[in-house]
Amino acid sequence: MRLVTCVGLLMVLPAIGLITKKEDLPINKIQVIGSHNSYKQAIDPALFKVFKSQDTTAANALDYEHIPMPAQLDLGLRNLEIDVYADEKGGKYAHPRGFEQVKGQPAFDQLGEMNAPGFKVLHVPDLDFRSSALTFKTALQQLKKWSLAHPDHTPVFITLEAKDDTIRSKEFTIPEVFTSKTFDQLDAVILENLGKEKVITPADIKGKYKTLEEAVLHENWPLLSKAKGKFIFVLDATGRK
Repeated sequence: MRLVTCVGLLMVLPAIGLITKKEDLPINKIQVIGSHNSYKQAIDPALFKVFKSQDTTAANALDYEHIPMPAQLDLGLRNLEIDVYADEKGGKYAHPRGFEQVKGQPAFDQLGEMNAPGFKVLHVPDLDFRSSALTFKTALQQLKKWSLAHPDHTPVFITLEAKDDTIRSKEFTIPEVFTSKTFDQLDAVILENLGKEKVITPADIKGKYKTLEEAVLHENWPLLSKAKGKFIFVLDATGRK
């Protein structure tokens, strides 16, 4: 059973008086504050100026950035959203075409991480590609380092968007399609870089029930006291994914 689950999380507070101790709350009955595209850094001003001259509405929608994800967790956020792109051979997103469109932009990958095979973290190929964690591996290592420094933290919900939609323009890089094999590889990267002890898996929710759906319908979610120091991954996708 995959680590990344499509099961919807009902994040609501229980009626007053039903549960007296915070630590007794199951994790599907809490509210968390989070950010969208949590890894995102600003588009270089020169490239953004050109983009805005071509499409003001689209540019305004991308005109934001975030502080690094560990710093967001320091502020109390407990939901981060990460976009992942498959890059089986490596280098697919190492040379964004935005650099061809506007010369003189500062480098975005000083360590050459984008050349290695593996999942990459970015918003829009060739345009909105600057990230505080260029690879999914790096993102997970950042999260684990923060978690180890705060072992009693409340669970962190990671919303994952497996991106493979193609922008209808010959100027943009065409992403690799996510398959069953790709999702297995995604699971492997999570376990390798976080460790199973740091992840709440579908198997943990399923417990004694025959199916995950049955377990969820019986609200077989772990209590906050049992979920400290852990992460849960939620797949933001529809259809074939």
